[in-house]
Amino acid sequence: MTIMARLYLVFTWAFFAFLLLSASMPEHYGDKITLYDKVVHFLLFAILSWLLSWLLFYINKNRLRVIFVTSLLLSAVYSLVLELLQLYIPGRQVSELDLLAGVLGAFVSSVVFYYFKIKAKKKMLLHICCIGCGVYVSKELSRDFDLTLFFYNPNIFPEAEYKKREKEVYEIAKKYKIKFKVGHYNHKHWLEKIFGYEKEPEKGKRCLICYRDRLEETARLAKYKHFDYFATTLTTSPHKLAVKISEIGNELEEKYCIKYFDRDFKKKDGFKKSCQTSTELGLYRQDYCGCEFSLAERNKRIAKNSLNKTG
Repeated sequence: MTIMARLYLVFTWAFFAFLLLSASMPEHYGDKITLYDKVVHFLLFAILSWLLSWLLFYINKNRLRVIFVTSLLLSAVYSLVLELLQLYIPGRQVSELDLLAGVLGAFVSSVVFYYFKIKAKKKMLLHICCIGCGVYVSKELSRDFDLTLFFYNPNIFPEAEYKKREKEVYEIAKKYKIKFKVGHYNHKHWLEKIFGYEKEPEKGKRCLICYRDRLEETARLAKYKHFDYFATTLTTSPHKLAVKISEIGNELEEKYCIKYFDRDFKKKDGFKKSCQTSTELGLYRQDYCGCEFSLAERNKRIAKNSLNKTG
């Protein structure tokens, strides 16, 4: 069902509630308190809240908490508006119990919707390149997805550096209670894949091969283990080509028939927030991408800066 069809249903039900609660009543009817009145108010706003949640979930299914608060708030406010309207309708009067029944209906409906959707969280396999880039993204995504971190980075050199980064990711996964998988580390095989591109600069063809290697292994595993999505924290870094990563991810989505969660995580201060979180937690932040070629470029920069300072 399209967004316009869902929106139409929301407005239709809201209008139906308006007509029902704005109809004039026989004189002194408002003095009677009946269970029927309360049930009607409860159901009217319970259904309205459910329809609103249904609409908002279609727009952005990754923000369940926002959906819960928004649908509850809108339904409660509408309940209040219609109750105040009773002041101007013959035979009716404002009833705190009617208002309470309406708000309670909206609350129960929102809770039930949230519960069933949270129970049905989509499974995501998130490739994590390093905890410096991944700590903030992991924490945020774990709220809306059944998340598993996947540390697969055969490009990292030397092995001691690889172990250090792997340990940091494991500690954060443990801290936030996120599932964690480690891919096979075979740096020699990675070198064979980028053979002939050793002299490429950063963000050159060698890096594109590296992006694809890590993303493809993530997509393959996600498909095999029946995940709903795969994604990568590579786009958190300003030193990575987010556009190219997006292209590769979408190609692999078609190849493996599994959804790629296409996000440039450095946007909306994502990189800045990752840095802040890393600093607060005292995490290790490397100063080169990972491979020996980026390490060599790092060493050249250090040497050049030292020379400039002495000069």
